[in-house]
Amino acid sequence: MPCQDGRIWLLRRNIEPSWGSWTFPGGYVDLGECVPDAAIRETYEEMRLNVRLDGLLNLYSYANVGVVLVVYRATVTGGVAAATQESQEVRAFRLEEIPWDKLAFPSTRDALLDYVKLEQTPGGQQ
Repeated sequence: MPCQDGRIWLLRRNIEPSWGSWTFPGGYVDLGECVPDAAIRETYEEMRLNVRLDGLLNLYSYANVGVVLVVYRATVTGGVAAATQESQEVRAFRLEEIPWDKLAFPSTRDALLDYVKLEQTPGGQQ
């Protein structure tokens, strides 16, 4: 979940499922690739942003969903945010601007809620 200056970067999906809905960058880990490297790669591929991973936010899994989602906290270190083939729009949101009614997946909502909770805890962001 890339962040910069107190804002969370989200993208509006240009692919199914959930075409047109907002989420953070993500995707599959390639064979032989480390999970943290995949998170950095997916962020660049979908948003054109370079990030530094700041630690694990949480793991998310759901009944009847065949993936486990690994979500990291990340800080934007460079790049220029831009839409790609996988994203219609890329935008940084303040916490109070998050489009809660237009999120792509339950995992998007759950991870954002965990992040907001962390941010609102004194000393929560490390």
